[in-house]
Amino acid sequence: MKYLFQILFCVAPFLPGSLRAQQVKAFTFQGQVFEANLIDSTEQPSMGVPIEVWHKDELLTTLESGPKGKYKISLTHYPSFRIKFGKAPYITKIIDIDAKGFERAAEFGIVNLELDVAVFKEGSLMGMDFMNHTPFALAQFNKKKGTMEWDFDYSEKMAKRLQGILEANKYPTSKTEE
Repeated sequence: MKYLFQILFCVAPFLPGSLRAQQVKAFTFQGQVFEANLIDSTEQPSMGVPIEVWHKDELLTTLESGPKGKYKISLTHYPSFRIKFGKAPYITKIIDIDAKGFERAAEFGIVNLELDVAVFKEGSLMGMDFMNHTPFALAQFNKKKGTMEWDFDYSEKMAKRLQGILEANKYPTSKTEE
C-alpha cells in the first residue's frame, strides 16, 4: 500500500490538468451603483440594487449594492462574465466582459476591474424590455495593458437606442420638456 501511494505521488504531476486539483486565482470586480434621474441627469449612490454575475447560463453569485452604492465581488476566473445590475423596479443594465487572458495578468498584479454603473427606475416605458437580455456595454480584457477596454461605439449605439425609446414614450429628458 505504501508503494502505491509513492507511485501516485510521483505520477500526479504528469496527469492532465483536468485530473489534477487546479488552483484558480480569484479576482475582484468592484465599484459603485448610482440611480440616475433621466430628467436632470443627476446621479445618487444607490444602496440595495440587485447584482447578478453569470458565466453563460450559470449564475455565479448574487449580491446587492451596499452603503453609498458600493459593491465588491470576488470571483474565480472564467473566460467571460455577464454582470446584471438591477431588477424591478430598476431597468436591468447588462455588461458583458471578455476576460480571456486575465488569469496570467493577475499573477503580475496589473489588473484593474473597477466598474461604476448608473441604473434607473423607468420600467413603465414601452420598448425597454430589450434591456433585460441585451448588454448595454461590452468590455474586453487587454492582456498587454492589464486593463479592460470598452467598446465605446457599441455603448453609443445603445445610448441612442435608449434615447429613441424615451422620445417615443414622450418621456421628458430635460427640465424644459416637463
